[in-house]
Amino acid sequence: MPDWSFLIVAGILLIIFGFFLIAFGMMRSSRESEERDAEQETGKKRVKGGGVILIGPIPIVFGTDKKYALILIILAIVLMLLAIVFLK
Repeated sequence: MPDWSFLIVAGILLIIFGFFLIAFGMMRSSRESEERDAEQETGKKRVKGGGVILIGPIPIVFGTDKKYALILIILAIVLMLLAIVFLK
């Protein structure tokens, strides 16, 4: 029987890291919002982004830009390779 303690610890550390990333993003967004309000910009901004949905081995990638779609395709490939490595 393999020792799963490493994966449990890695999972907990990834969850904690995710919480730190969320907190950092909220602080950064708040700071940018304050700067934006101070400058009183009237120009329109466009939001860019995308996502990956993994249904088994088939990735579904969507995005607002070719750049973000390409980044997400690479991310989907990396996630599939990690799944293959950890499941063997």
